[in-house]
Amino acid sequence: MSYAGRETSRYQGQPFELYLFESGLEAWRYTSGDKARAYGGQTYAPETIQRTEIDQNQELGSGSIKVEIPKTNDVAARFVSYIPEAPMSLVIYRGHDGEADSETVMNFTGRVASAMFGEVCELTVVPEQDVLKRRVPGPKYQCQCNRVLYDSGCAVDKNSFKLTGVVSSVSSDLVTATVFGNQASGWLDAGYLEKGTQRRMIISHTGNQVRLIAPMDGLQVGDTVTAYAGCMRTRAVCLSKFNNLAKFFGFDKIPTKNPFNGVE
Repeated sequence: MSYAGRETSRYQGQPFELYLFESGLEAWRYTSGDKARAYGGQTYAPETIQRTEIDQNQELGSGSIKVEIPKTNDVAARFVSYIPEAPMSLVIYRGHDGEADSETVMNFTGRVASAMFGEVCELTVVPEQDVLKRRVPGPKYQCQCNRVLYDSGCAVDKNSFKLTGVVSSVSSDLVTATVFGNQASGWLDAGYLEKGTQRRMIISHTGNQVRLIAPMDGLQVGDTVTAYAGCMRTRAVCLSKFNNLAKFFGFDKIPTKNPFNGVE
C-alpha cells in the first residue's frame, strides 16, 4: 500500500515521523517512535518529541508550528545560553510502518525562530517561505562602512587576520590564551572567537585576554580556538589595518552642518 493509501485508511495507517535538525555542519536526528529507525542511510534516535498541527493553506504567513522536546535534549542545549551561530533548520519526514523508504515523504521544512523553556523546551519553527516576508535591508548613508567584515563585498581574507592558540584560562565570558598577546590590545575588538562550529563576538581585547558577548558552551582549558580581527568600520581602520580602502563603503565626508539651518 502507498503512503497516500495508508494516510487515508481508517485502520491500516501506522504513522511515524522523523525529525532532522541541522545547524551549520551539525545535525541531530530523532524519531517520535519508541525505537531507533533507519532512513536514508542515517539512524534516527527515539525521543520524546511532539508538535502542533501543520497548517497546509496557501497563506504566506501560515504554517508555523510548535515542537516540544525535553530541555535536556542536545538541540535544546544549543539555545540555553546563546542562540546558535548558524540558523537551525528542521525537516520533518512522515511515513508508515511496513512501507519502503520511497514511501516516506517530506512533510515540513522550516527554521527554528525561537525557543522557550519551561518544563520542556518549546521551539517555534517557521516555514522556509517565511523569509519572503522580510524586507531586505539596504545600505545606509552613514560614516561607517556598510560592508560585513570578511564577506564577499568586503573581500578581506579572514585567514590573514586570525590568531590560533590554546586556551589557558576560562572564566565565564573571559578567555585567556597566550596567542592573543601577539597583537596589540584592541586588535580583536569587534572580531569573533571560534571553536569548532561555535562562534562568539569579541567585545574587548586586552593583552592575552578577550571578553566575549556571551560564554561559549563547553569551552575548557586546553581547547584550541581561533580569533579573528575586528573592524571599527572607519576609513582610517580600513586603510591602516586591512589596506582595503578600495572596498570601503562608508560616507565619511558627510557634512556636519545642516544645509537648511546652518546648525551642526
